[in-house]
Amino acid sequence: SSLNLLNEYESDDEFRENQQAENSSSKLPLPNSFKILPNEDIKDDPENHEGRIRSYPHQRGNWNSLIYIPYRRNGPFDLLCDQIIELCQPKIEMKRIEEPHISLTRTFILLYHWIDNFVCAVKKSLCTMLRYDVQFDGLKIYCNEEHTRTFLSMSVGFGKMEITKSVQLLDKCLSEYKLHPFYNEASFHMSFLWCLGDKKKELEELLTEMNKVFETNLSDSFDVTIPVTRYICKIGNKIYNINLK
Repeated sequence: SSLNLLNEYESDDEFRENQQAENSSSKLPLPNSFKILPNEDIKDDPENHEGRIRSYPHQRGNWNSLIYIPYRRNGPFDLLCDQIIELCQPKIEMKRIEEPHISLTRTFILLYHWIDNFVCAVKKSLCTMLRYDVQFDGLKIYCNEEHTRTFLSMSVGFGKMEITKSVQLLDKCLSEYKLHPFYNEASFHMSFLWCLGDKKKELEELLTEMNKVFETNLSDSFDVTIPVTRYICKIGNKIYNINLK
């Protein structure tokens, strides 16, 4: 149900370490680009990232990973963000998500010696996927599992069939590494604004007005259509492009 989605949603925009990697039964070759690992421990300081809190401590050798459809921000999109931020003030302080995207996986953990083989498997699995378009059809509100952040998102209308097919293919790749599949009741969306804390109720009170702003911008200059020509597999700070046919 939609209520369960609100309660159970885990934001991939946080790139949080929400899974522990399973031990690999076989030793895979170490990728050249990952042979040197930092020795120092990484300490989490919420003041360095606008109050956001890492759900699990960083562990050296684990690589936070995500596969997603990228979105390139533009002037009309930024104008829409400004209008909604202004609408929410002063009651709620909304902030932009700098790299909005449509997630195709949950955030997952890869061990460094899995990386090359995993990326190859993903590219092979998606090699027959054709390019397609995605269209947004309205705004929805999500809250992460810990109730520490709330997100305003654009829900996907047209393009669900292609996204669903991609998710199914990626789930098979993830299962080979004993990693969790995407959500059973997937609600495909692109989060673009966020705020600290659980503000679902407050934002839901403004949702009708925010959707009016969204629809007004549609009739003006904001284009809700995204041409999907590639996916991105982000592993740590490394970006792998997966081009569609």
